[in-house]
Amino acid sequence: MTRQCLFCPNPVDSAEHIGSDWILEDLKQSVDIKITIGKSGSIWIDSPEVLIKCVCKTCNNGWMSELENANKFPIHAMINNEPCGLTKRDQNKLARWAVMKAMVLDSCNPARRPFYVEAERENLKSSSIVPARTLVWIGQFSAKGFHFGGTDIWGEIEKIAKASHGCVTSMDIGHLVMQVLSVHVISQFAQQNVNIGCRMGDWRNSLLDIFPVTDSLRWPPNVTFT
Repeated sequence: MTRQCLFCPNPVDSAEHIGSDWILEDLKQSVDIKITIGKSGSIWIDSPEVLIKCVCKTCNNGWMSELENANKFPIHAMINNEPCGLTKRDQNKLARWAVMKAMVLDSCNPARRPFYVEAERENLKSSSIVPARTLVWIGQFSAKGFHFGGTDIWGEIEKIAKASHGCVTSMDIGHLVMQVLSVHVISQFAQQNVNIGCRMGDWRNSLLDIFPVTDSLRWPPNVTFT
């Protein structure tokens, strides 16, 4: 059976880079990369060019490529530890890029159903709409790193266990740290505002909230991750 593109009804006939080719060129990454998917164990590869076959050529060479190009300037600056300003528009574009990468990474585990549902993926493509109950942060890493990882979390609402299901995607690209959190809730809480809290930490100084967008920002934050 032919798989369907993550973002449209077309069949899958293209692969998306986890770390985009222009990012890999920027990083000049030379060390081996460890890949772990679910409980299948880890493998090591000698190239950071990791591709996931999950999209069609129309999406990959169309809106996805356009979104990549729209974010090259700020991502290049932050990868290379160059301070930069981020307007509200910059933050919105960067958040959509991060969510797109989160959706691609989310699709790579065949042992589980993708977290992001078809409507959320198609809305990102067709209307640039980030899924509801999504937060995106950015930070600064003291060294140059390369990491893309995703995990599932569950939370309690009004004493109902696992009433919320979250997908956390963490990215470390050069000196840029990004994290995306999207949360789904069971139907009885669908129309309610659900507070998404963080563990204790100096997050106001170590992370910048870029989605939902509130005001212009300047990267890096006051505190750097090591």
